[in-house]
Amino acid sequence: MPASEYFKDFFQHENKVYAQILADIAQGIYVSGDRLVTTALAKRYSTSINPIREAIKQLEGEGFVTSQKNSGARVANFSQATMRDVFEILQLLEPYLFDWYTQRYTQDCLLKLNDVLHQMRSLSADEHMKFRELDTEFHWLMYKHHYNKSAVQLWKKNKLILQALHGNIPISLARRQHAIDEHEKILSALVNKKPQDAIQALQDHITLGGQYWSKVLVQ
Repeated sequence: MPASEYFKDFFQHENKVYAQILADIAQGIYVSGDRLVTTALAKRYSTSINPIREAIKQLEGEGFVTSQKNSGARVANFSQATMRDVFEILQLLEPYLFDWYTQRYTQDCLLKLNDVLHQMRSLSADEHMKFRELDTEFHWLMYKHHYNKSAVQLWKKNKLILQALHGNIPISLARRQHAIDEHEKILSALVNKKPQDAIQALQDHITLGGQYWSKVLVQ
């Protein structure tokens, strides 16, 4: 199954096989602890073994994959400490990226954000992975053109770690609605040209999301 158009955009400057594996991890197709068998991956992505091995080596270097002598490559098992660290990084990094956006967005930018919100509202109750994808897309639209590409890459890595942590765990309908409300608050502040309100709404969104997942993942 190919990555969605959104993930193609998200990984547009990455090696193709690497991007395909990472998109599958982000979408919960491979979750923490799953084996990554080179022959099966080569068949899935219609490629040879060597590009798979190179991609796995890169993913291992970035912490998404672990390799052991007797069990081969597996999707990393991220710890609770990892989740804590990731949320703290995002709390520091996202306002920095977003502040730049609040000074440069256009009406077309707002229309695109509103379209993502409309899609989020329209999802059925069981479309958890699609909801996560749209949630990430909302933020990606705001950050992807930032001049500091190193900061954007750091955000991408940590956002993907979160999605890998969550795997295929369902999101409660209450949390989904709260997340939509939080995104609407961000968008409303942008529409009304209140950048500081928008930044505060973003910070609240990150904090509330962190609190929700911290409770879910320790159960």
